[in-house]
Amino acid sequence: MKIISAFILAILFSACHSTLTEDQKYLIAKDVEIAVKNFMNPQVLNYNTYVALRANKDGYLYAGEGKILATDYKGFLELSQKAFENVDRFIELNPIKMHTYVLSDDAATCTIEFKGKFLTKGGDTLVNNGCWTMVFKKFGKEWKVVQENGTHTK
Repeated sequence: MKIISAFILAILFSACHSTLTEDQKYLIAKDVEIAVKNFMNPQVLNYNTYVALRANKDGYLYAGEGKILATDYKGFLELSQKAFENVDRFIELNPIKMHTYVLSDDAATCTIEFKGKFLTKGGDTLVNNGCWTMVFKKFGKEWKVVQENGTHTK
């Protein structure tokens, strides 16, 4: 029994232990950060680019403000459509702090604190500041969010 337990522990450790070099981790982190920064460009951010960053895959999860809001991509699309109904355009969206943690060659987390503003269709300017954590998975050459959680700040 002890031999089997030790064997299982060895398998789990090797499965969780990254074989990536620090240089590889750095390059993967920069790749994810570029995807996030490109996404946060206020000149191109709209409903279509907002949903394009997400993966339409089983297991997708969207949470915010301390609650799980959607447990599938379809639910996320419905919430996003409603959220963008009153958005004319983003005026600014600036990363304040960003931290990326590489899990493997095709998975990473990225947490970003940001400050932003958008213009409503009624002409009002609304502040959109927050902190957001995303779990990315690489599909082909693209990094997509498979789970995320965000909170607005003042």
